[in-house]
This record gives sequence, C-alpha cells and structure tokens, in this order.
Amino acid sequence: MQYTVKDLLTNPLLNSANLLAAETIISSQPIESVTVMEMPVEDFVYHNELVLTTAIGCGNNPDLFLSYVEAVFSAGAAAMAISTGRHVLDIPEQIISFCQNENFPLIELPWELRFGDIIKITLEQINQWEQNSQAKADIIQRKLLRLYMENKSLNDALSYLSKNLKMTVTVENDDKNTWIDPTLNDSDTLLTTYHQKEPYIIHSKNHGFTQIVPIHMPAHESYRLLLESKSPNATPIPWLILKQAVTILSLWILQQETKINREEKEKEEFMQILLNGDWSTDGKEDFIKQGEKLNYEVELPYVCIVGYPENLMEFYQIPNSDSIGKIENTFKKSVSTILESAAKSLKKKMIYTFHRNFVIVFIECTEEKASEDAHLFLDKIDLSVEKGKIPAFSLGIGENQAGKFTFHLSYQNARTALEIGRTHKGPGQRFTYANTGIYQLLSALMNNPSASEIMHSTIGNIAAYDKNKGLDLLHTLATYIHHQKNVSQTARTLSLHRQSLLYRLRKIEKLTDRSLDNPDDVFLLDLCLRLWGVRFERR
Repeated sequence: MQYTVKDLLTNPLLNSANLLAAETIISSQPIESVTVMEMPVEDFVYHNELVLTTAIGCGNNPDLFLSYVEAVFSAGAAAMAISTGRHVLDIPEQIISFCQNENFPLIELPWELRFGDIIKITLEQINQWEQNSQAKADIIQRKLLRLYMENKSLNDALSYLSKNLKMTVTVENDDKNTWIDPTLNDSDTLLTTYHQKEPYIIHSKNHGFTQIVPIHMPAHESYRLLLESKSPNATPIPWLILKQAVTILSLWILQQETKINREEKEKEEFMQILLNGDWSTDGKEDFIKQGEKLNYEVELPYVCIVGYPENLMEFYQIPNSDSIGKIENTFKKSVSTILESAAKSLKKKMIYTFHRNFVIVFIECTEEKASEDAHLFLDKIDLSVEKGKIPAFSLGIGENQAGKFTFHLSYQNARTALEIGRTHKGPGQRFTYANTGIYQLLSALMNNPSASEIMHSTIGNIAAYDKNKGLDLLHTLATYIHHQKNVSQTARTLSLHRQSLLYRLRKIEKLTDRSLDNPDDVFLLDLCLRLWGVRFERR
C-alpha cells in the first residue's frame, strides 16, 4: 500500500533513529518525497515530504528552532527528521510538545547516519511502491470498468473496493446523499463539512483515519469518495489507485444523476397533470398506471394541504434574498424527511411536491374525516417546527373536496384557504376551506358594484369622520357589535367611560342614519364593516 513513516522507520538503516512524537499516526502518514532542508523554509517543502535537517543555527535559540519546526509542519510535510550531536545536541522539550499536540511525526537521527543513505533507500522504496501501485491501480480500474459494462450497481463497485482495499468505502455528495457498501455497517464518519479540492487524510482519535478523494465533474454536484480504515494498523491506499478508481466511479454517478433527473422530470409532469386535473375518463387508466410507476397510489382518497414557509431567511440566517437559492436543497431535503416520517408513523400514503414557494401535500384520508386526518398529520409536522428542524408554515387545507380523484379540486380549495386565511388572520396558522367561507363571500361581494356602493353610503361618513377627528368610530362600532351591543363590556374593552361610549354610539347613528336598536340596521352595519376590512386588507 502507501509508503509511510512507519515503513521508513522499520528499515534496518534507521534502527538507531528515535521517534519522539506522533507514534499513533505513523502507519497512516504517507511519504511521497524526501528533501534536505535548512532555514528558511519558504516554499521549498512539498506536501507529504520527509524533511531531513541538521537545524543549523537553531541550537542556541529555542524560539527560532520552534518557528522553524512550525513552518515545516505548516507546509504539510510528512515528518521531520533532525540530526543531533553537532549543531543540535538535544531537541528542546517545547519542540517535542508541539509535535505531539499537532500529531506531527518528529524523528531524532544520530549524527553518524548519513542523509544520502536515507534519501537513497527512501527514493528506492517510493519508486517500488509507485510501480506496485500502478499495477494494482490498473487491475482495479479494469475490474471496475467490467462491473460498469455488466450494468452492476454503484453499490456493487463499492463492495468490490471495500473487500479489495480492506476499507469501509462510501460515495457522498454535498446534500449528504450517500452510497455505502451494503455489506457493511453505516459509517459514522461521513465528512460532509470538508470541501477541499485535493485528496487528503483525516486522522481520528482512535488511531484510525479516513481518506477523502474529491470527484470532480464539471457542471454537476460535488461528490467525494471516502475510505475509512477498519483497523488501527491499516495503511492509506495510494492516491494513484484512488484517483483511477474515481474516474470509473464517476460513470456510475453520472448514470445515477441522469436517472434521478429523468425521474424528477416524470414526477414533475405527473404532478402538473394531478394539480390541473388534466385527465379524462378515458385517460384515467393511464393516469393510474403512471402513478404506479412513480410509486403513487392515486386510487385512494386524499386531502390536500398547501404550506407556505414563513421567515425563511431568518430561519436559515440568510443575509439577503440573493442567497436563498443556496439553501433550497437543504430546505427541501429536511422537509421531505419530516413529511415522509410523519406519513409513515400514521401509516398513510402520501404524494407531495415543491412548487415555487409552496409545499403541496396530498395525505391519505377517510373522506368523512378528511379535516381530522389532515390536522393529525400536521400535528406531527408541528413537533419538528417546535424543535427548530424546519421553519414555521402557513397552511391551507382543502377538506371540502377531499376524496378519490379530486386532487385538483382539493388543491384549489387548499390554496384558497391558505391565501384568504393568511391575509385575514395572519401568517403561521392553519386554515381550512370551511372556516374561510365568510371571507370568500365578502371577497365576492367586494367585486359587486352595488355592494360596494352600499358599503360606502352606509359607513363612508364614519370613515371620513375618523380621518378628520381621530375618534376611531369604526373600531368602536365593530367592538360594540362583537359584544352583542353590551355597553358595559364594550366600554371596558375600549377603556372608555360609559358616557363617552354612549356619545360615540349616538354619533355613529347620526353619521349613518341607522338605528343601533334596529336588528336589520345592525346587520347591515356589521356587513359593511366586514366589507370595509376586506377592502383594506387587500392593499
């Protein structure tokens, strides 16, 4: 496998060498080249390079010595081997402590050990390792290509790699969608927080490690190949092998993405037909078959719920509206997981989609208890909202048209309930089609010229008086009617003296030419007040 610091130290030539730090990682710390380096470091150290040094000029200055070691470490060196006995008699404790804390292999070499001999055996072993790696890479690449040509799955390929390389093998993307070798336990080190462009190793506290190889595919999602060591004595897989493996694995990923995109397009087209009700009696059988292909049981009764997420920017702490697109996948994935979990816990079938700014859900129901079933489902969703897993929603329920093959009607009712309820009752609540009936009627009346004229002639004078005098007689009248003309209760609610309220009520009667003792007049005033409210809430 990979040539490591441990391989170097087990060579008989280095029997007299002394490892001072980072013993736990030497079996997984690769060496890819070797150099002799003295101060200054600048840009002369390569990543994973073994640095040999006499530390000349550092022996009498511990701080300078430490800064030199820090620079070599920061450059990404594989290890540092310091020759002692001439320029440096003893390596200071602060140097050893630094290397221990940073898990950076530090080797003490006797002065008699020639750098030339170390370089020779290191280069020979690296060369041998590279030849072996190339041979193994070719074998693995051919095997993977054969699996692909035989239409085997990506999991089959990962299973082969796992057995051949003796590692836990995973492919992961930025949305935490993963493919894991199905013969293994799920890996608990899926490192989605790392986004480097070059291969790298993450060392864990239990002496293990994970190798990560980015899979670069222009114009596609970002994917990574992850290999987790199965034992503390495991050594890293040569990058050459992994890079060649990744070339073939990308074929599966492209195939998988193409399949997912095709399925998403089919679902989108199906949902468009479902929402619009674009199927005829003759075409219903095709509609059912298409639903079955997408794992939708469309012959069951469903009730529609339409949700609109509130305060999305604040929930995801987005600085401006231009950044909303960045969290769209996160939002959809988390909401999808919660919707599916809620439906599963209730043993209900579900069909759902994301359309523009809305989440549209059809949940299986009993036709006689459609509203009850919808609320029971939403109670499950609310638990995730309360735990801060997803943002709060304004919700509309189309229970009046729940049933079989009434998708489009239930959807229209749910949208109507959401829009009217959110406008008149405020965001973040649930609204059923039935409990928004009064506002539907009022909205229809507002479009009637005669109704609008009656409204203005009845309470227009009160509104004008309020504007000029600032008395708020409209609110006084609405409160009086709400309390069923109870003067004492109305006065308490408005924090008015009884005589002040009676004065306002007489003023209302004078401005409207209506009597508050006449039930018909009170009904007309109440209706006009509601129409007036609808008119201003529309603005």
